[in-house]
Amino acid sequence: MNIIDKAILEWSYKTTKGYPDINSQEDMALFESMFGFDPTVTELKKLEYDILTDRAKEIALELIQLLGIKQEQIIPQSKTGIVIYTPERDSLFDKIQDSNKFGKATQVRTGNWKKDGITIILKPTGEKAGEYFELKPQQLGLTLDKKITLTQLKDELVRGIKNHKILSDTQKNVLIYTLTDIGAISDKDREELPNGFYNEVNKNFGEPHGALMYGTENGYDSVEFPEAGNYPLIDYILYKGEERTQVSAKTAKGMGNTVKYKDVIRLADLADGEVPQKLRRFNDIINSNSVVRGAFAAIEELGSTELKNAVENYKQKYPEYPKLSRGPEGRQSHADRISIEKAFVKDLNANPELNFNELFNNYVQVKYIKYKLDPKSLKGVYSEIVAGEFNVKHHTKNSAGHDSDKLGLAVSKAK
Repeated sequence: MNIIDKAILEWSYKTTKGYPDINSQEDMALFESMFGFDPTVTELKKLEYDILTDRAKEIALELIQLLGIKQEQIIPQSKTGIVIYTPERDSLFDKIQDSNKFGKATQVRTGNWKKDGITIILKPTGEKAGEYFELKPQQLGLTLDKKITLTQLKDELVRGIKNHKILSDTQKNVLIYTLTDIGAISDKDREELPNGFYNEVNKNFGEPHGALMYGTENGYDSVEFPEAGNYPLIDYILYKGEERTQVSAKTAKGMGNTVKYKDVIRLADLADGEVPQKLRRFNDIINSNSVVRGAFAAIEELGSTELKNAVENYKQKYPEYPKLSRGPEGRQSHADRISIEKAFVKDLNANPELNFNELFNNYVQVKYIKYKLDPKSLKGVYSEIVAGEFNVKHHTKNSAGHDSDKLGLAVSKAK
């Protein structure tokens, strides 16, 4: 039995019917609590606005007026599927829900309202999604899993931007200018760039552009972008001849993605390093539990008496845990859980026995390159953190409306 069959079997055992039903909100919420993601929320098709039916366009116009959004933010997934891309999903969710014009949302994060056969979905842009503008290396058509020269990287980036299907002409011009210093961007065009564009440039485009900038300015000649998952903590490898430098690309704005505890311990084990037993046990708890269960499981074994009591009281208040509702009625149970999780993270960061700093600095031999696009100059800037200079803290990306990921480590430069 392969791992997928085992996962489906485990899911089946815990469903009410003994088999999973993808049309059951309870079964899908159970899947998300077990495996940490919602399999029904995937990267959606992006179609032209005019594909919408007449009734769908009428509803789209109602939404534009109600929410104060632009038509360009509506990218249909089908003739009857309205998808609104926004950096302000939570506030738009409340406006739609409170209007009482579109029925009851089935999911607290994405909405999924239905009216007259028309589906309405909210999708985030920026750091919460990283998908709308499609600026990841593979989406730009860059060569993966093969060493290429920095000159070829620049050529591929320029070609990928020019051939891009999602970016507006202004956004293309900005990125071409950022790469080549060719062209000029008016103040009007600059002001019309959405915040989500900057966020995704920093998070996704910043990976190859940071590699190009840092590599060129520091005497490297080639770069390799591994396929996702091939190397823990590594986004690309820079070369000076045969000399290799492994790099993790991060956004300079905020913490960016968290580092998994298991990846740090794996690197220590590969180097035959000594991992404190308490850190290993903490990792085992987080790694073996779902996003929803992880922090509570760790609290029950390693947390303070106060937090253990908070977890017990929570379970009494919400006996359906960990099968928390994905609908609006489940918002308070999520908010209460996240409040306890954040308090636990604060305790973790004050506990020297659960501090990953020494382990991280000793065994993560990766250079961090943090990138951002300066909104004034429209030029990329970067900073670096090298091994031995890392400051890592426990961090949660979860929020009251979004169970994003398991607890992990946020990385910054030691002061």
